Parts: sequence; structure tokens; C-alpha cells
Amino acid sequence: MKEEKKRQLLRSQSGGWLNLYSTRTARFYIKQMRRNSSKTDANTIKQAALRTRTISSVGLERCLHTAEVTSSNLVLSIDSTIHSLHGVLEPWFVVQYLNSKNISKETLKISDALIIRSTRKYGAETLLGTKVKFIGTVTSGYEHIDTEFCEKNGIFWATAHGSNAESVADYISAALIEISKKTGKPLNELALGIIGVGAVGSCVKRNAENFGMRLLLCDPPKNLNDNIFDADIITLHTPLETRGKYPTKHLVNKEFFSKTKQGTWLINAARGAVCNGEALREALQSKHLGGAVIDTWENEPNIDTSLLPLIEIATPHIAGHSTEAKINANKMIVNSLCKFFGMECTVHFNISINKTRNYSIRADDLAFRKNPENFTEIRNRYERIYVN
Repeated sequence: MKEEKKRQLLRSQSGGWLNLYSTRTARFYIKQMRRNSSKTDANTIKQAALRTRTISSVGLERCLHTAEVTSSNLVLSIDSTIHSLHGVLEPWFVVQYLNSKNISKETLKISDALIIRSTRKYGAETLLGTKVKFIGTVTSGYEHIDTEFCEKNGIFWATAHGSNAESVADYISAALIEISKKTGKPLNELALGIIGVGAVGSCVKRNAENFGMRLLLCDPPKNLNDNIFDADIITLHTPLETRGKYPTKHLVNKEFFSKTKQGTWLINAARGAVCNGEALREALQSKHLGGAVIDTWENEPNIDTSLLPLIEIATPHIAGHSTEAKINANKMIVNSLCKFFGMECTVHFNISINKTRNYSIRADDLAFRKNPENFTEIRNRYERIYVN
């Protein structure tokens, strides 16, 4: 496809604003401006390029300070809500940013790669007939990707598994402290059951050991040993698997709750469908459960808001959304992407990180309860709240 046709197609797909291959655009303007005037400075070039609305300032700055501009024709589509990737990959790809609702066979027609979040499903209805050969998600989970379809159609898929482990562990630690306050019992007198002791579960285990808690571990998750039900608090850290040796959908159900002791607390920061929502409702209404901390929900983002009054702490799937986790996820996916296409990409994320660990989980709960119907909006613009 000729460059102009490609440009027109990308512009029509992105609704008017296009960050199209900043390096190629910059090279064109640099040549044009310098041909007309040997005294043209970088700022003049920058302003001329930006007026075309085909290039981001970040991407252009990268070009103006790069000795040799790449000439790749690979097209990369990115979910526009992954803000920290804006202007990062233009030196190596033609980049278009799309709202997840607008990602389709049509908008991906000329895309070679796709980077997404977990806000919707990606399979044959989105990818069949496109040029996409790589799909990467900046999340640890991958149930939103039809991996079977991808594997059958030669599409390589990648996740950021483990990137948010410390972030989720911080969330769980904050939840444990709040449960301790609510029950009036110190953590070193409570037993914590961890279902799923992988990347996240291992970090949760380490933190709980530092609290002096007694630990009851269960991994792989389908082997629910009876001792897990002796826990005062049970926290879930499994992927959502609907098939295979250890399916986890509705692992926590009515039968599960019947085995827990009176007053047990449940924390779910794994995947919503690991816990059956109706079974959770019954266990809370009957007062069999002492309480619940829920970050992940069935049928996100269209969750059952009638559960909110029963839940002690409710948040919109943000346990793994600290700044550190986002940076880690972006790095992992960028590395996978560049490795897949045989490129050497050196990427820097200039984002400040708050090293303080006093995370205010109650503030996140309060913010969510004000507008639970805005689940996706709140999650997309989420910034973790820390207190001194």
C-alpha cells in the first residue's frame, strides 16, 4: 500500500487525530525545512510538523535527537488508554492509537501488531483476516485473549505476567490491616489462606510472614486442602481458567463457603469469575462470612452494584494498577514486541514513582462507591493514593 493511502486509512480510523510514524514525518519536514533554509532551527521544524497533526511532540523530540531515522513499515495499534506508551514506539513503528471500542477487523486491516488492556475480548471477531501477528496485553491475565484462535492462526501472544505482583501485594497488605482494625484482632494472631502461590501469591506470602501471620497455602488451586478452610482470611490469586487441568471459574462457590469457618473474610484481587457472585451474596447476607474485600468482579465492567452494601472494601480492579506495575508491564510488552520483530529497542519511561508504601485503600473504596457505574472510567484514569 502506498504511503499516502496508508496515511489516509490510519487517519480515518483514528477519528482525525493520528500519531503516524513520527520518525518518517520528522525526516520529511527536516529535509524540507533545511532545503529551504540552512538556518532553520529545531523549534521551527517542530512547529511545522506539529501543525500537520500527524506527530506527537514526544515522538518528534525523539526524532530531532536521533542521528539516523528508521524506515520500518511495521504498523502497531495501541489501546489509547495505555497513556504511558504514547510517543514511545514511534522510532520503530507506524503507530495508531485506538479506543478499545474501535478496535476491529477494519481498524486493524494494516496492523502488524496490537497492544491492549483487558477491557474487552480479542479473538476471531477482531483479528481474523488482519495482518496482526503479535498481540500483547499489559496485564498479567490473558483471559480476554482467545489464545486458541491465536495459536491456530499464527498470532504470537504475550502477557506482562508478574509485572503487578508487588502492586497487588501492597493492596492485600492494606486490606489485611483494615481487616485487623475491623475485627480488633492483630494480624499475628490470624491465619491467612492463600489460594494461588505464583508471582503475586508469593509476594503476598512474604508480606504476611512479615506481619507474623500463620500461613495456609494452596497451589495448584484445584487441590483445595481442608486446612485452607481453617484460615481466618482467604485471599485469591489464581488466573481465570475455564478448561485444562485446574479450571478456576467459580472455584469459590456455595460449597466452598460451606467449608469455611464462621466469620472468615474473603479477599478477591485475582479475577472476578473465580468467585461466584450469588454464592458470595448469600454468604455475606447470612453473616457466615465476616466480610469481604473485592477488587475483581464478575461481568466487569457491568458489575452487580447491589453487592456493594454488603462488601467492606470495594474497588474497580485496580489492585495491580500502581505506577510501578504499569511501568513494569509496559517494559515487558515492549521487550516482547521488539524481540518478536527482531529489533533492538531502547525505551525509557520518564514517570516519577512514589516510593512511599502507605497506601490508602479506604480512599479508593470511597472514590469507587461515589460512581460505581463509571467502573471503566475510574479504572482507566486511576492513580494510586498514598498518605504520609
